[in-house]
Amino acid sequence: MTPKRALILFIAITVVLIGQATWWIIFMARLVDEKVQMAIDLGADPAFVDTVHHQEIHRQIMVGSEGVFMLILVGLGAWLIYRALVRAEELKFHQQNFLMAVTHELKTPLASIKVYLDSLQSSKISAEKKAAIIPHLRQDADRLEKLVENVLEASRFERSGYRVSRENFDFSRMVDGLLEDMKRCPSKKPVTVKKTKFKEDILVYGDPAALRRTVEAILDNALRYNDKDAVEIEVELTSETPSVCLRICDNGAGLTRSDIHRIFERFYRGGENISHSQPGSGLGLYLCREIIRAHGGRIRAESDGPGKGTCISIKLREKLGHENDTSR
Repeated sequence: MTPKRALILFIAITVVLIGQATWWIIFMARLVDEKVQMAIDLGADPAFVDTVHHQEIHRQIMVGSEGVFMLILVGLGAWLIYRALVRAEELKFHQQNFLMAVTHELKTPLASIKVYLDSLQSSKISAEKKAAIIPHLRQDADRLEKLVENVLEASRFERSGYRVSRENFDFSRMVDGLLEDMKRCPSKKPVTVKKTKFKEDILVYGDPAALRRTVEAILDNALRYNDKDAVEIEVELTSETPSVCLRICDNGAGLTRSDIHRIFERFYRGGENISHSQPGSGLGLYLCREIIRAHGGRIRAESDGPGKGTCISIKLREKLGHENDTSR
C-alpha cells in the first residue's frame, strides 16, 4: 500500500469514527429524554422524575466516556498503522535508491579498472605512462574496497551491533595524517584545508581503525558533496576533559532542516539534488553514527541551509587508565 492510499484509508477511518461517535451521543441524549418523558406520562412524582433524569445522565456519561476512550484507542491504532506503512514505504524507497547507487558505485570503478588494465597490457603505451596509471588503479580498487566494507559493516550492525576493540592512541596524529592524505589526493577542484584550534597530542580511548573510518567518511563527504569551484574545509580539534571534540566544516552543498535530523539514518542521502547529482550508498554517515555511539560518544550535523556548507561534530572520551578493553 502506498503512503497516499494509506493516508486516504486513515482519513476514511477517522471520518467514520467521528460520525459514529456523533450519532452515538445524539442517540443517548434522545434516549434520556424518552425515559424522562415516559416517567412523566405515567404520572410519576416530580422528585422521582428528577432522580431518574440524573441517574440516566450519569449512566450515559459513564457509557459515553468508555465509548470515547475506545474510539481514541481505535483512532490511535489507525494512526500507528498509517505511520508504519509510511515508514515502510520510505525505507523501501531508500533501499531502492541504495541498490541503484551501489550498482553505480560498483560499475564506475570497475569500468575504470578495466580501461587501466587494457592500457597496461598495450604495447603502444610507454613505461612512464603505465607507471602513472598504477596510482589511479589503486585508487579505484580502494574505492571498491571501502564500498564493500561499508555494506558488510552495515549488515553486522543490524545483526549484533558494533563491537570495538579499545586502546589509548594519538587521535590528533590520526586526524592530522588523514588531512595530509587529503591534500595529496588528486582532485578535480583545488582543496584548501585549514586547521583552527587544533590541539596536538590528544589521546583517545577507542578503536583506531573504526574512528579512522569515521573521520575518512566525513572528509570524503566534504569533498564529494561540494558544488563550489574550490573546496574549503576547516577542522577544529579541542579538548575539554573528559571530552574531545572534533569539528569538520565545509563550504559544500549544505543541508535542509529536515536533512539535519535524518542524515545519519541508514540509506538516507539528503535532498533530491544531492541524491541525483552525486553517487553514494547512504551508509557512510549511518556507520559513523553507529561507531561513535559504540564509543559512548555523540555525533551531530549543523548547516545554515542548502548551499551554505555543513559542519559535523564528534565528541569522544579522552584517554582512560585501561590500556586494553573490548566492549560493545
